[in-house]
Amino acid sequence: MNKAYGEEQLRKLLMNPELSSGLYLLDTDLTDEDIEAYIRRNSSFQYVSGKLIPASKGNVFELLIVGLSHQCQDDSGVNFLRQQLMTADDCRRDVIIYSLTIQTLKHFSVGRKTVVHVLGKKDLSCIESEDLDIFDAALTYIDDTIVVISTRKNALILKDSPIVNKSLKKIEDIFMTSKLKKVYISYKHDENCSKALEAIKNGLKKNNIEYSIDVQDIKYRDDIVEYEKKIGTADRVIIFIIASYLKSIDCMFEMTEIFKKSDVKERVFPIVDITPISRNREGLEEIKDYWKEQRVKAFAQMQTEAGISDYIINELYKINAIIKTLDEFWNYIVHVNTGVFEKLLENDAALLMEEILKTIPDKTVELDERFIPTDETQPTMIRKTIQNGEKAVYVESNTGSININ
Repeated sequence: MNKAYGEEQLRKLLMNPELSSGLYLLDTDLTDEDIEAYIRRNSSFQYVSGKLIPASKGNVFELLIVGLSHQCQDDSGVNFLRQQLMTADDCRRDVIIYSLTIQTLKHFSVGRKTVVHVLGKKDLSCIESEDLDIFDAALTYIDDTIVVISTRKNALILKDSPIVNKSLKKIEDIFMTSKLKKVYISYKHDENCSKALEAIKNGLKKNNIEYSIDVQDIKYRDDIVEYEKKIGTADRVIIFIIASYLKSIDCMFEMTEIFKKSDVKERVFPIVDITPISRNREGLEEIKDYWKEQRVKAFAQMQTEAGISDYIINELYKINAIIKTLDEFWNYIVHVNTGVFEKLLENDAALLMEEILKTIPDKTVELDERFIPTDETQPTMIRKTIQNGEKAVYVESNTGSININ
């Protein structure tokens, strides 16, 4: 990733005099830390940050606004509305949160462009559509430009949303990411599921969905662990879980990498048939006991080694990661409806393909939303050369039109 290029694209976006207040989702290789450091270095902007906090109860948008409002402690109007929100009933809540959003944004309006940087494991697209409309409408009451930005962390693109998508990537990267990104397949090599795996691959090919699977993509002398980590960061993963998968250190390490990245429910397409293991508390206990036993064996083997074994240390690292992630993983495969195994795989996994295709946006690259032209990416205009008289004309490039009068 060219950090300097990304920062230059960010500068062009924010310095654009035609940039209006709004909600912007940035497709960029810059980290949130890179963006914060860059904006803070630039005196043309005021920098404000707020955090999206996942909430089992409550509303992520309200939590974001309340957090931002606490940066306005000297503003009595903001403080009053925040107190009102704490005790508001459902009938008054929308009015108060709308008013609090407006007053908080007005507090940040200081006569120059303000960037409100939304941080967290999720991005703006996780906010309910009604709340996004409130956020967007509140910005219209502010005289100065306030740009609310969030880096894309969700693979999905919302439709009919006030969020404006902007890409800060190079043109060749845009056309790569505008296509459906590869679907990775995490599975256990097992003859008993070879037909099911073949159905999945056939379905992906039939629907022109590019996919990655270890037997095809791990080349001679490639790093297997790096490939496993790549699966973990992928935007779309088919995870094919059978009983032997649960007791394979390589498969389960892939699982830990997959669960490191947020939005598991959006990114992961599970196929589950773990017979004879029960998909309940007893099943979890069985798998935990298995991995705890493997850890004991690895420790015991290490004690017999004459020196330090990097291999065993790496294996212990993987086992500890598996045990640590097991509860989250088990909760996922127990509580997410994974459908009927056989039905999912009928007709070249047609039902599975249908779900994957739902995550593909209808449009690919849009110049007004996904692409910021630069000197490097501006389209070359065809030049018109007019020649009068008999003097020869020298054409510098092979494109253009010549009118001879």
